[in-house]
Amino acid sequence: AVVSTQSTGGPDEKWILFDGPVDTLWIESMNSVMDDNKVLTLINGERISMPTPVSLLFEVGDLSVASPATVSRCGMVFMDSSDLGWQPYVESWLAKQKDNNTRANLKRMFAKYVVPILEFRSKNCEEIVKTSPLNSVKNLCVLFDCLGTLENGVNPKDEDNHQRMVELWFLFSLIWSICCTVTGESRKVMDNYLRELESSFPSKDTIYEYYVDVKQKSWGLWEDKLRTGWRYNPTLR
Repeated sequence: AVVSTQSTGGPDEKWILFDGPVDTLWIESMNSVMDDNKVLTLINGERISMPTPVSLLFEVGDLSVASPATVSRCGMVFMDSSDLGWQPYVESWLAKQKDNNTRANLKRMFAKYVVPILEFRSKNCEEIVKTSPLNSVKNLCVLFDCLGTLENGVNPKDEDNHQRMVELWFLFSLIWSICCTVTGESRKVMDNYLRELESSFPSKDTIYEYYVDVKQKSWGLWEDKLRTGWRYNPTLR
């Protein structure tokens, strides 16, 4: 296959696909061709140069017998999110948290809320647009990075309120990442379930009707932000 790419020539990009299980013998022979010089060295000593427009693609079931030297030469290693799961992403994200107490609280809340809610959503709720657990969890992390700030009351030096504010912003981020993708009817089901896991929500309305009141360090009702007497005009489109 490598020789045939030499004969065709031209600037067009070409791919050589290796589809099948990795063998310890031939994969090590590919190390030289995956180097920058792109030269394939055969057992008999013959050297074959691979043209610049030619790239290699390996579709394998696993890399159990591939050495680190081989894997490190790959430009990209793709692993399906269904096989990898969302936990490695969270572990990497948690490691970037500078405050140890914040990291410990977040780790505890991922175990308490995210694990059961993801399972509950998949079994008992209908989503408007199907989302993967990894994407939902990533959105949670991004939201918390944006909202769980010093300006929003997450101050590691405030020992009396730090844990409380981390929990509030985590739950708010959870609602608007994992819990918000479901339909209107499923939101009622999700509301009941999250209240079983966390009793701090006020009894009025659903969990979707509340924001984090930084001054009061508690839940505030979105409706209270509206001016007195305001009513929605149903004729507006």
